[in-house]
Amino acid sequence: MRRKLIVAIPPEELLKIKENSKAKIRVEIQEAEPFFGMPRWEIVVDGSSEEIEKFMNALMRSRAGG
Repeated sequence: MRRKLIVAIPPEELLKIKENSKAKIRVEIQEAEPFFGMPRWEIVVDGSSEEIEKFMNALMRSRAGG
């Protein structure tokens, strides 16, 4: 399964979240078009749907303060 996202999270922080989630996925990070001057990155996540779900849950919790 492949999932594409555009986020404002710096690549270093994304990789740290991936490591902390312990999800067995592959992440590609590319720079995307800035949004009103704010840098954004396009990330492509490859892996099984369960592993992507694990990563997405960790990503949402880390950005929501929970």
